[in-house]
Amino acid sequence: MERDSYLDGIRNAWLGEQFGEVFFNGLAARTDDAALRERWRTLARLEKVTGAKMAAVLHRYGEQTVAETIEIGEDVLNQYAHAPHPEAMARMKDVVEQAIVRFDQLLAVAPDEDVPAVQFLVRHEQALLTFVDRELAGDGAHALTDVLPLLAPP
Repeated sequence: MERDSYLDGIRNAWLGEQFGEVFFNGLAARTDDAALRERWRTLARLEKVTGAKMAAVLHRYGEQTVAETIEIGEDVLNQYAHAPHPEAMARMKDVVEQAIVRFDQLLAVAPDEDVPAVQFLVRHEQALLTFVDRELAGDGAHALTDVLPLLAPP
């Protein structure tokens, strides 16, 4: 993967994290379940932290990261918010698994100075996959177990 392709991948990851933050906050706003709302908000925080790490990589290469207003259509949010929870989690699982493949490819070609940030990107997606798997198993109480350490101060 050449430098431009690598940076495109990092830029897409950064944009995806912005999207994810808005998406999870949108789901939080659409549920009456207080525990689930807090889980969605926690995932939104994870997306924000991960996005900041991707922005730092882009800045190292002289790239600008201007926060854009991300709008997610009601139809997209409602596909998740109004679907039975297992169905929404199964849909999310497919998205997360595809992201892991893309981010593993970025990690494989990341320059040494970028490896910690790109490893975090991969770990955050793996934590999301664990979240989804636990939600699918009906274990919402432990769904954030792999997410929370990623949000702890270094």
